[in-house]
Formats: sequence, structure tokens, C-alpha cells
Amino acid sequence: MIVKKLKRASFKKSKAAMIGGLVDYVLASHDDAGRDKLAFAGSRNFLTTTVAAQKREMISLAEESIQSKMPVTHWILSWQENEQPTREQADEAVSLFLRGMRLGEHQTIYALHKNTGNYHLHIVVNRTHPYTEKVIQPHRGFDIEAAHKIVAEIEHKQGWAPQINARYRVNEQGHVIRNLQRREQVKPRSKAEDFESATGEKSAQRIAQERGHAVIQNASCWEELHAGLDAVGLRFARKGSGAVIFVGDTAVKASSVDRNFSLSRLCKRLGAFEPGYYSRRTFKKPAPEPVNHVCREEWQEYQKERQRLAEERLLAEKRKEEEWEELEQRQRERREAATARLARHGLSILNIVRHFLKEQEREEKAALRDRQSQAEKPERLPRFKHWLGKASPHLGNLWRFRRRLAPGVEVRKRTFPRVGTLASPYAAYREMVKKRFPEKMDASRLDATVALYMRCAGYTPQEVAGELYRHTPARPRGQNRDERIEYGRRIVGYAFGTAGDIDIANVQPAEAEIQKFNQEAEHIEHKTVREKTSSMPRMR
Repeated sequence: MIVKKLKRASFKKSKAAMIGGLVDYVLASHDDAGRDKLAFAGSRNFLTTTVAAQKREMISLAEESIQSKMPVTHWILSWQENEQPTREQADEAVSLFLRGMRLGEHQTIYALHKNTGNYHLHIVVNRTHPYTEKVIQPHRGFDIEAAHKIVAEIEHKQGWAPQINARYRVNEQGHVIRNLQRREQVKPRSKAEDFESATGEKSAQRIAQERGHAVIQNASCWEELHAGLDAVGLRFARKGSGAVIFVGDTAVKASSVDRNFSLSRLCKRLGAFEPGYYSRRTFKKPAPEPVNHVCREEWQEYQKERQRLAEERLLAEKRKEEEWEELEQRQRERREAATARLARHGLSILNIVRHFLKEQEREEKAALRDRQSQAEKPERLPRFKHWLGKASPHLGNLWRFRRRLAPGVEVRKRTFPRVGTLASPYAAYREMVKKRFPEKMDASRLDATVALYMRCAGYTPQEVAGELYRHTPARPRGQNRDERIEYGRRIVGYAFGTAGDIDIANVQPAEAEIQKFNQEAEHIEHKTVREKTSSMPRMR
């Protein structure tokens, strides 16, 4: 389980708009792509019961704190891919989190989302105390460190698997203690990793670490440091009381590359700071590089598409500027001609003409602005991970598990042709799973395993959903369509931890299958009636 605290960078909106938008996002039943994302939601410490009233109540209490720009904090608890919490476990996790943060009496809205590969819990808590109306700062600002302790407690109490590099764990005596971590290879921080996962290219922080870490670590003086960074295309500069490393025109904090590279520590080692000279090439933006060996060819194709769309956007912007320049030129020539023609009639007539010309120019500019806003906007390229998923679910899975694939490993799509009387991929995979896992498995978990194998082999979500839908009428008997749909969703939940990417309700079976299912249902119903009739005692 991982924990994240989402910090708001912009405070341009009002406090009511920020809180209202956050609550609406957390409690929305569907995401931007129209997929079902809300598993369930809850709230704590409100006087009202409806969602709209609770939102107004949270906004009203938050506005009582004048000094705090945003007293409402947004946290996310995320489970691993193979973990699916129940409602009781999510409620317990919220209780443990609020107790650990000492915010048990504060207004809280939470919701469990399932639209990604990991179930994740959004917790929106108002730090304004409902009685004293004072804004509480949990653990004097060291709330992220406290959150990691709470995560260790939740994992221990509910039996979840801890992260590989977890900060804390619970020992045999039940106490939360810090893990002894080895010093591993320097890697980017979470924000940089999120950027790399979304775009597929190396972040500026990773480039600074790969190129400049050894140079700064081995430098014996400032002159050697500047010369070494210039050779690898980086720049080291002082900014305020700290230092930054420039990758092209992107500034990276020196302490984010390594804690020992802060300006104060470097000054202790190298003496007082001395600025250096850098060549022109260090001011140029470096060419994008792939962050991983997985899907390298697809990433290059993605970069070409990205460059093409960027050129189209530049052309569109250039056309807009040319239209504005042409309009301004026409208006300028019209003003000059009117002034020269009517100047002999006096200043009063000239002012009247200028007024009407100004109104006409304002209308022409508004019309051009509306026409440009209604024009077809250039195509927007999705992020690399979404682009891969649309191209092929198999490639999307490869990118998702790229850290587990060693360089040089070839991942092939497994094919299972029809064998004997097996008339579908579902039947083939079912036989394979039964042979590989001989232990007895209930129908739901067996179907979940089959669905997982099919998705890993490259079948699309709709293909998996169709196979599940066509083979669920017999389990259990007498199901109607809605019950089979719910059964399929539960299967997908077992297999993937989420049913967000498979819409089983939209899978329409063939007419012959519907007739066959109805005939089987009628046969089962008549058989059940006959069995009940035969078991009744006869009246003499």
C-alpha cells in the first residue's frame, strides 16, 4: 500500500470553488472516459446527510478559517494490483488514518475508486476543527512521515502485502518501527516517475542524476565541477539560498538529485561557491530519450506523432496570428482614410466618426474571436501509456509491468488453438487452468483465473467480457441477464482488482445464444417443478 498527499499548487479559485470541485471529483460515479469508477463512498462528522448539504457544510466551516488558503487536505491510499478491499476494510482504513492523524472529530468525505489498475481510496478531510474553528496542522507539518506509519499499521491489521521499500513495519510486539533501508541506486522522485510513466521519456531529474551524479560526487573543486557538468551538457547555478542543475532550460533542484548535493553541503566540501562558464550547447533542450527498453519502437512512433501534432498546433497558432494582423491592418487603414477625409469638417464630427469606428472594430474583433474559438481544434495526443493501451492491450500490459522485464527478454503472445471439441478460447483456457491448478476452485475464482490469462495473452476487454457472458448462463442456474452481468463484473474484479476497463453490460449475445439460454432455463424450471411434485406426499 502506498500513500500520497496531493498538494494544491494554484489558489486562483475561491475556497468554495476549490472544495466543491474536489468533492465533486471524489464522489463522481464515472471518470472522464465514461468508465465506472466509484465503488462506494462515505462521510464522517457531518450534521447533514445528503451529499449537497455536506458539501455546503464543509465549505461553510472551511471559510471560517481566514488565514488558511485551503484548509481541506486530499490524501490517497492505494492498494497493490492483486488486492481488493471490502467496504468494511476501507471504512476501517479511514478510521485508522484519521486516528493516526489526530483528526477523528473533523469532517471527512472518502470514496473508493476502481477505474485504474489499483483500488485507491480518496480521503478529503477538513482540518478546521468543528468546535474551536481552528485549523489543525497534524504532527506539526510532518504528516507525510506519520502517514507512512499509519499505512504500516493498516497493512499489519488487514493483512495487506507491504511495499518493497516501505519506510515502516510492525514488529512482533505490535510496535511500528522504521525499516533499515540499504542505500540503493539514486532514482527520481514520485512526481518525476509519474511523468515518465505517462510520457515514456526520461524526466529532467533522471537525466541530471544519470549524467551529473558521478561528476558532482567526484569533483574536488568548483572549477572541476563546472567543467565536468559542461562536458555532459548540464549547468550548475545558484538560486536564492540553494542551487539548481539546468537540463536545457529546465531547472532541477540539486538536492533532489542527491541530498548531499545541496549548496550548503557542497560549500562545506568544496569551499565558497564559485560560478562557472558554460558553453552554448548546455542551454539547448536535450533530445527526448526513452525511459525504458520496453516498447522502444512504439515510443519512437509516439514521438513522431507527437512532433506532427506539435507542428500542426504551431501552424494553427500562426494562422490565428496572421488573421489578427490582417484585421488590425484593415482597421488601421480604414481609420487613417476616414481621418484624412473628414478632418476638414471639424473636431466634433471627427470624434463622432472615431466613436463609431471604435464600436465597429470591437464587433469585428469579437466576431473573429468567436470564429476562432468555434474552429476545429487540433487533435490532442493522449499520454503514452493510454496511447499504448488503445493500440494493443498486450502492449499496455507490457508497459505496465516494464520494471519486471529484464533487457533482452522477448514477451510473446500465447495462442491456444481449438483442440478437439473446444469451440472457444474460454474453453481452451479453462482446460489449461484446470491442468495447471488441479486443486478444487470455485466457479468465480476459476473464471477469474481464465479471464486473467486471456487478458495477459492479449485479448481485448470486450473479447474477455463476451466470453464470460456467453459461458455464465450455467453458473448458477436460472440467472437472468442482469444477474449474469453482475456475475461477470465480480469475476473481472477477482481477476484484475477492478472492472473499470470492461463493460460487460454492453456485450450483446447472439440471437441463437439467447434462444438456447431461454430453452435451457425453461427446461431447468420444468425439471425443478417435476422434482417438487414427485417429492410431495400423495393424497388418498
